Amino acid sequence: MTALLVKDLMTIQRQLKTKVLFLFPILFISIEFEQGYFIFPFILFILIIQAVTALTYDELCDFDKYANTLPISKSEIVLSKYMLSLFLMFIALIIALPIVFIINHFTNNWETANYFLTFNLIIAVALCMLALILPIYIKFGSIKGRFVLIFLFFIPGLIIGLLDEYFANIWLVVSKLQHLSYLAPFIGLFILWLSSLISTAIYKRKEF
Repeated sequence: MTALLVKDLMTIQRQLKTKVLFLFPILFISIEFEQGYFIFPFILFILIIQAVTALTYDELCDFDKYANTLPISKSEIVLSKYMLSLFLMFIALIIALPIVFIINHFTNNWETANYFLTFNLIIAVALCMLALILPIYIKFGSIKGRFVLIFLFFIPGLIIGLLDEYFANIWLVVSKLQHLSYLAPFIGLFILWLSSLISTAIYKRKEF
C-alpha cells in the first residue's frame, strides 16, 4: 500500500508544481476582497483532483496490467487511490487554513473566522465528489469517464434550473440544518467508504 502511494505521489508531483502557479491569482483575489476562505475550496479542488490524474496516468501506461502481476490484492490497488485522496485533502487543510487565518488577521476581517461550518460543508462536498468520480473513472476509464460525469452533472443541473421554484422549500430546509454541518465530513467519509466498496467490486470484475 505504501509503495503504491509513493508511486502516485511521484507521478503527480510535476503536475502539482504547475498547479501552484494558479494559486497566486486566487490568493490576490482573497486579499483584495478580504475574504480568505475563497482560497480554501481552490486548494482543496486542486489537490483532490490529482487522484483522478493518478488514475489517468495509470491508464495511459497500462500500469494495472503490471500491478496485477505483483503480490498485492486488487482491493489494495483501489484503496490506494482513496487513501491518496484523503492524504491530499489533509495536505490541503494544512496549507489552506493558516493562509485563511493570516489573510483574516491582516485584513481585520474576523467574520470569516467562524467559517468552520462552511469548511465542513466544502469538505463533505469534496468527499462526495470523490465518491462519485473514482468509481466512474475505474469503470469507464479517463476518456469515457469524463463524458459520463458531464452527463451526470448536466442532467440534475438542468432539472433544478427548470424546477427552481419547487426546490425553494428544499433549500430552506437545508439552511435550517446548517447547525448540523459538523456532521457533514463524517457523512462524506461514510459515503466515500461505500464508494470504495463499489470501486473494489468494479475493479475485481475488470479484465486486464
